[in-house]
Amino acid sequence: MLSGWNERIWRLAPSVLWIFAIYYACQVFVRLALPDGLRIDEAQQVFLSQWLAAGYDAQPPLYNWLQQLTFQIVGDYLVGLAVLKSMVLFAIICSYYVLARMLVNNASYAVMAALGLFLIPQMFWQAQRDLTHTTATMLLLNLLMISAVVVLRWPSLRNYLLLGAAVGLGMLTKYNFALFLPALAVAVYLHPNGRARILDWRIVAAAAIAVLIVLPHAFWFIENLKVASSVTVARMGEDAGDTGRFGEIASGLGSLLAITLVISAPALAAVGLPFGNSAPTARTASSVGSRFIGTFLVCILLILVLLIFAVTLTTIRDRWMLPLLQMLPLYGVLKLEAQGLDPDVPLRRLMPAALGIIVLLPIATFIAGSRSTSHYQQPYDAFRTAFTDQVQVSPAVIATTDWTVAGNLKMRWPQASVISTQFPNLQLAYDRSTGGPVALMWRGTSAVPPEALVNWARSRLGDGLSLPQPQEIVLPFTGHPDKPAPPFHYILIRP
Repeated sequence: MLSGWNERIWRLAPSVLWIFAIYYACQVFVRLALPDGLRIDEAQQVFLSQWLAAGYDAQPPLYNWLQQLTFQIVGDYLVGLAVLKSMVLFAIICSYYVLARMLVNNASYAVMAALGLFLIPQMFWQAQRDLTHTTATMLLLNLLMISAVVVLRWPSLRNYLLLGAAVGLGMLTKYNFALFLPALAVAVYLHPNGRARILDWRIVAAAAIAVLIVLPHAFWFIENLKVASSVTVARMGEDAGDTGRFGEIASGLGSLLAITLVISAPALAAVGLPFGNSAPTARTASSVGSRFIGTFLVCILLILVLLIFAVTLTTIRDRWMLPLLQMLPLYGVLKLEAQGLDPDVPLRRLMPAALGIIVLLPIATFIAGSRSTSHYQQPYDAFRTAFTDQVQVSPAVIATTDWTVAGNLKMRWPQASVISTQFPNLQLAYDRSTGGPVALMWRGTSAVPPEALVNWARSRLGDGLSLPQPQEIVLPFTGHPDKPAPPFHYILIRP
């Protein structure tokens, strides 16, 4: 029989998930209460929602597909962005709790693991405000690990197929999901049941399902290799400078160490500090679960080190490392449980602080978003009104350069087709003789239209096209009447 406190913890676990459900619902309302200028990732999702494609840019398309489906269901861009973000983040917490509950004996530790993941700043702040594909990767990693544990314990064909589906869908979230697969293979191989599971014929069925899921995007990737890899390759070496190969390797190793500490310190502190002086002794204890997760994490770090030496990976960002290290809180509680430590009192110490942070975060999110002159306050609504008053028509096609501008314009003109010259692979058919007005729009201090925009107009509308004189509209930031935003410029080409 469970002790009275453990019975309360069993009841507490669903209560904690309900708290997170309320929290993420609050974050939806916070986003809707903020000005409706779109941040970079939000704008990209709105812009790319115009196409259902096997691939778009340097990220796989799963999150884009989910976002398009959400837009279709809710019928509003801003609501769709906020709802999907909160649903994915909530699913990350829930699936992480499920994974932890499968590996720990005491439900208190599963609660601590979920709280430990949430209390990583990149999770509760950056992922809430900016990240899209990374959050999908985090969710699919949880599902991948759950599927692996299920196969290790119950090796049925259905469970192998679920494992293959998790692999395939995971590969459609971010390309660095591929790093998880060799790390998981090693962790499974070293598990007491692992060799038998790897040598089981049903692993072929799992691989087949994964390949079938990835295949359409793989064909797109091969045909659009430059589009799919250019941004990632540039960012990987953006801090290299002229330091030579040794300096590049040193830069990569230093970046890896720094980001690992930045992410791991809050995660391990959240689950370790409530235990006081007892936590350090857990380093010497181990269990089947802790060795499984620990091997997975060690392999991830070894693969990153090999990449640094092999391809001189010099820049590692915290948003890249967050999913790679998200198993750290779970590893921490597994080590603590292996030591035989009672989690009841530490959990009681952790809960008030965690609940206080959960209550304050929506307030902090609103304050941070409403007081600055950032993406939220860009006056796109006011620009739409001023533009319409001047030209008295609604454009059928809008062409711009930056995708952030493109997404914001698409939200203001949902019936128009919006093109960005940053995505030459995403175009539309347009007949000038029968189509509506075409608007070239850009932002900045220069009234001269960007060369890429002029080239796009002449290639689509005719080489002999004579462009009208550019017009300028200057507006203040939303909610800040004394602070002018970067000017809007447009050229309207009537049919």
